[in-house]
Amino acid sequence: MPFAQRARRVMFEADVCAKENAVSRSARGARSWAFLATSMLFLMGGSSTAVASDATDVEATIEKRVVDFNRGDFKSFVAACAPRTAIVDGFPPYAWPSCSAWIADYQANNKALQATHGTLEIGNPVYQEFNAGRAYLIYPATFSDMQKGKPVEYKGTWTMTLKKTRNGWAFTGSASAWGVNSF
Repeated sequence: MPFAQRARRVMFEADVCAKENAVSRSARGARSWAFLATSMLFLMGGSSTAVASDATDVEATIEKRVVDFNRGDFKSFVAACAPRTAIVDGFPPYAWPSCSAWIADYQANNKALQATHGTLEIGNPVYQEFNAGRAYLIYPATFSDMQKGKPVEYKGTWTMTLKKTRNGWAFTGSASAWGVNSF
């Protein structure tokens, strides 16, 4: 085979090899990107599942607390709280270090106002955030009771914080802001 023909053949084979190598590198790169993207989707999916699970668990904890309160089951209501729970509410002394202290003053306040045990209703959360086993939520809320024989309704917001524990979610903070709307 003459030199020129051999040179063209070598050049052709080198070109083919280079293209195969480029395809091979490209395929390896594509596989690497596909693996990375799949891994990220898996991790994000797991993360969003954890957040969704946390949101569902927190919602169930809050709903149970509302039901316990409305039934007058203060033992269960207090059991849902961490030992130290910061509470702010619209009756004296306005701030408490625990749920049991709040319940005691709530009952004393009701007696002073000649109020019946009220009921609490909450809407869908207007804000919620979950981060590292902690939750922060704000709900629209309505509290209704009878004071001195007259119906009274308070509309406002209920803000709460919770912490994930071995036993589930526990309340670590609660604050309400009410306006009064008599019937």
